[in-house]
Amino acid sequence: MTVKVIRHKRRKYAAFFVTPEGIELRIPARLPNRTVEAILHDHKDWINDRLAALPHVPALPSDTLLFQGKTVPLVRRKNIDTFAFEEDTFICPDTWDETHVRAAYERFLRVEALRYVTARSLLYERTLGVRAKKIRIGHQKARWGSCSSTGTISINVRLMLAPSEVLDYVIAHEWAHLIHFDHSKAFWSTVASIYPNVKTATSWLKANGHTLQIKKTN
Repeated sequence: MTVKVIRHKRRKYAAFFVTPEGIELRIPARLPNRTVEAILHDHKDWINDRLAALPHVPALPSDTLLFQGKTVPLVRRKNIDTFAFEEDTFICPDTWDETHVRAAYERFLRVEALRYVTARSLLYERTLGVRAKKIRIGHQKARWGSCSSTGTISINVRLMLAPSEVLDYVIAHEWAHLIHFDHSKAFWSTVASIYPNVKTATSWLKANGHTLQIKKTN
């Protein structure tokens, strides 16, 4: 049984969360260890069932990387010192180890995500007549996107591994929250008005979201 216990200063009660990486038990910062142990013991059957149900995510081969729904070759070259994407191929120095490659890969994805989201959001902003206060690219475990009450929209960098139409849906979803800060019928009607293939995108994320991993999982 493997559960990651995370203490939060503002959390008032203990709760389990299932993420692509496993199970987390998020607890108040001062909760006694004996109480934590009791919670884990009382829920051991539930935990084992959830762990068994988690889909297996195979580690990506060292010679390929994902980008916008495609498996892209990674070529190691001599006499270069940077990571780049050229002609549908990733390139990196032949001296780099896995840690260097993954760090550069994530930096590349973050830059591309911000560029893509910023450009795509212009269409939705013109249609809806609203504008985000700030666009942030994150690396969340359990959320694909979020919209704060102040108008800051966060998009998960891992979506750059998915087909672009899936990322388009998440962008539309979060921009619709600038009008409806809930998931009411009015909200979903607004999403459908700017992105008609909601069911296709959500089904894809449900079936394949766990495979969108920047770092190796085993």
